[in-house]
Amino acid sequence: MLTSIANNKWLRQLAVFVAYTAAYLLLRPYSNGIWAITGGLRLSALVLLPYRYWPALILADTGPLIYDNIPCLPQYGLTWTICNSIPPILFAMPVVWWCRYKLAMFPSKRLVRANALLLCVALVSLVWTITTVAVLATVSPPSAAAHPYHIHKLEVVQVFLGKYAGILTVLPVVLVLKLQKSAPLRQRMLGWVRSQLTMESLVLLLPTLAVLFWVNHRASPDAQQVIRMAMFLPVAWLTVKHGWRAAAIGIAAVLSAIFMDLESRVGALDVLGTQAFVGFSATCLFALGARIAVQNAAEEQERLDAHTAVKLAQQGLYLCELRMRQAAQTLEQIGGTLQLTQARLLNRFKHMLPPIEGQTYYKQMASTQHQVHQLVESMHPIAWRERGLPAAMRETIGRSLDEANIAYRFDLKGRGLSQLSPGVHAAIYRLACEAAVHVFAQQACTTMTMTLRGGFTHGQRWAVLRICGSWDDAHAAPLVHTKQESQHLAAKLGANGLGLVAMRDFVRLYNGDLHSATENNQLRITALVHDVSQRAQGAFDKSPEPRELYIR
Repeated sequence: MLTSIANNKWLRQLAVFVAYTAAYLLLRPYSNGIWAITGGLRLSALVLLPYRYWPALILADTGPLIYDNIPCLPQYGLTWTICNSIPPILFAMPVVWWCRYKLAMFPSKRLVRANALLLCVALVSLVWTITTVAVLATVSPPSAAAHPYHIHKLEVVQVFLGKYAGILTVLPVVLVLKLQKSAPLRQRMLGWVRSQLTMESLVLLLPTLAVLFWVNHRASPDAQQVIRMAMFLPVAWLTVKHGWRAAAIGIAAVLSAIFMDLESRVGALDVLGTQAFVGFSATCLFALGARIAVQNAAEEQERLDAHTAVKLAQQGLYLCELRMRQAAQTLEQIGGTLQLTQARLLNRFKHMLPPIEGQTYYKQMASTQHQVHQLVESMHPIAWRERGLPAAMRETIGRSLDEANIAYRFDLKGRGLSQLSPGVHAAIYRLACEAAVHVFAQQACTTMTMTLRGGFTHGQRWAVLRICGSWDDAHAAPLVHTKQESQHLAAKLGANGLGLVAMRDFVRLYNGDLHSATENNQLRITALVHDVSQRAQGAFDKSPEPRELYIR
């Protein structure tokens, strides 16, 4: 059935007509001269519905007016009955069109310019005030009776504030419903139920308003003004915390509580003062909520930009690692070709060379091949390429430390290390090499233990790397290795000799942290890295300039 209505344009027009009429009949009993809540329904329909539904809105707004005005024909005359039956929604259409088209009130489908919206509310309220005064001037009572209406300036202001307050009661709430993220109805309902704003509104706002409403109903007139001011305090707190959506819900609740208990007395100064205070407070809270929403959006954009920058840095490091791997493979192939060429040349001319000189050339060839092999291992170990990260940490690092007379042990624990992204594998290996060189350079350790543990927590994979270097000072204080020895080990492992600060910054690129401690003849470095390979959301979405207030 819903599909047939969505596909048939006449059924859509009929659905709009029925929905508007039902909403109007629901709100009409609560609408009066100081709180024209039906005006909020009219403007909400014009602002949110496309132009093609405006004729249906005119017809839906005309029917109830004619039904209410016909019984008043003998009392107010034919002219008033005809003029008052003209739908007010018709007078607001030019203003709404101008704000939507000229002021770009809707820059996009899910974005509203707050300044244009508030200007539209004020202009529509002014237009309806003028038309209301003009219609009242057409009242033609029986000849024997005096004219029942004498319009004063205060009454005109009161009519304007009543329509303004009525619009602010309905329109922001409708915007909250419209600007929700696209999702099935059930998912939206679950989102509202689980929302922190909903919970705080039920726990804080509504009970507070209920108590203040009950106290206001029994308080003296002087105390009622203070109580009405106090009603806006929980709304202000929610607005500061949650933005314009909290302001919209809170304003609707507070205005309903105030005007449903406020007697509609034409020309009364206390009523006019209440209307002015309510209109001013509601406007300020709504504008404050819009500003807070803009600030929150800017902070979220900065967070996304920072996440994107980290992601780009990770990708840059991994691309460098891939280039080093490609260069190592190319160098390995060149080394094999060079060895084969040198061997062929030596075999071809060995009968022309003295035996001692031939042995010297063979030694130089072997030394060159060894240097090429070491350079390949430092750039990207063969064990890593062929058997994975654990093999490189066990064999490549172990062989280099063994040549430096360091007893080395590698332990692999946990699960899921193979499911980490290649970029995290590269980061773990480079960090292990830098940490090993740092521990070697700090103390003349005799034993080094490296432990790698993987895990999966809260939907994210992580790895912990721990390097522990220990020494024996039973006879003398440990001596620091020479700078040349440290540089030689760094060259074998392809390390840059980073310090703790640089290594900590490197780990933070992977949403981790690094700690070091020295105790019981041990220097221990522990690093935690996370696999933050998830897609950066909204990486470079352009947000509006902060000079404008936007509702989104």
